[in-house]
Amino acid sequence: MPYFNDIHITKGGSITSDGLQAGPIENHVDPAIATAEEIATKQNEILAALRAVGIVKKS
Repeated sequence: MPYFNDIHITKGGSITSDGLQAGPIENHVDPAIATAEEIATKQNEILAALRAVGIVKKS
């Protein structure tokens, strides 16, 4: 079953929940040479940011 939450889009496309905004997440320097560990770390950063603002349910 999917998890839904109120999501608000602010000017400029920032995704927020209850007025909060996830912190910035930097891109990989060169995605063509990113290791599996770097990709997994980046995915975890993204998931943590989405959980912090209530967009993704905490596990």
